[in-house]
Amino acid sequence: MGVKIGYVGVDHHHRDPYFAVASGLDIDITAVCEPGKRVDLGSLAAMDERPDEITTEGQEVADLVAGATVYEDPHHLIADGDIDVVWITYRNDKTPSIVETAVDNGVHVISEKPIGRTAADLEAVATRANEVGVTVSPTTFYRKNPVAMELRDKVRAGFFGDIWTVQGRFNASQLSYRNTDHYIYDRATSRGGSLQWIGPHWVDMMPWILDDSIARVNARFHDAAETDVEAGAVLQFETKKGTLGTYHTGYYLSERGKDTHLGLYGTEAQARTPIHHDSLQHEPTVPLELTAKYSDWSGAPRRTIEYEFTYDRFPAWGDYVQDYFEAYFEGYETGDVPATVDDAVQLLRVLDAAYESGNSREWVEVSE
Repeated sequence: MGVKIGYVGVDHHHRDPYFAVASGLDIDITAVCEPGKRVDLGSLAAMDERPDEITTEGQEVADLVAGATVYEDPHHLIADGDIDVVWITYRNDKTPSIVETAVDNGVHVISEKPIGRTAADLEAVATRANEVGVTVSPTTFYRKNPVAMELRDKVRAGFFGDIWTVQGRFNASQLSYRNTDHYIYDRATSRGGSLQWIGPHWVDMMPWILDDSIARVNARFHDAAETDVEAGAVLQFETKKGTLGTYHTGYYLSERGKDTHLGLYGTEAQARTPIHHDSLQHEPTVPLELTAKYSDWSGAPRRTIEYEFTYDRFPAWGDYVQDYFEAYFEGYETGDVPATVDDAVQLLRVLDAAYESGNSREWVEVSE
């Protein structure tokens, strides 16, 4: 038997593809839980009624967890379930306490980002996890995106020189396409909307590529008509090394798919790329356009690399998502994972500053 998994939060639209990820790895989902409910494993079916989000296109979900033990209390699952890792896709306001129970029981964690509503929810748990050697990791997939990894390598090699500015955009389908009755669109449960849910991917990715953390932010939001979380957000930010950035994210698109762009502008070179498409957009490649003024680039100062992404193992976004989970399960016992609990805390600190800025309409420093 491979790694034994307890899965918490089956009423979540990422459940189906994550079950599929598990089926492709040497891991076994031996316990499942939807807190406060008695899950009937035999009646589990693909969430194809949510075409706005991530579906399995008819995969037999029940087969992937056949024989698993059902729990109604996630804390009992962790304490009594004889598991190695708890995999969480549950409410932001409740997830930190589940992680705390896992840490107390020596159970490692992979959790849907951002693992809490605020940094204060997670900081003490993170400290304890580091003290006892329990791995807690958020699902910040872009750290395994091939284009993002290439850009990070070039930044570290000094290819761009001093980086003046970075520009990010990640927009997704409108709330009218989404099940806004779900808890992820509730302010008391989740704290925010587009920035708290889709936004964390790039709020994590941009400073990761730059190898330079965000020091302060200035954010503006606009409200959604369908729910009490924001529909969109625009952030200005400055990194510790002085790079200026903007980030635009929201539920704006009148069609399924994603609208993405990353621009990176330095003294010696620049880059422009969508970072990724998804399978709904049917684009054959993801371009990375580089412009540089090095002498050995003078004959062709603008060059484009075309990345042919695959979607066989994770159709909705690309197989780099599967790569992320493979890396986690290869390294969780030693802590050698793509993103750590400290990364999750830092992400939440940036989000804290952004929401504070939205209220105060002032620049806000990111806490240390």
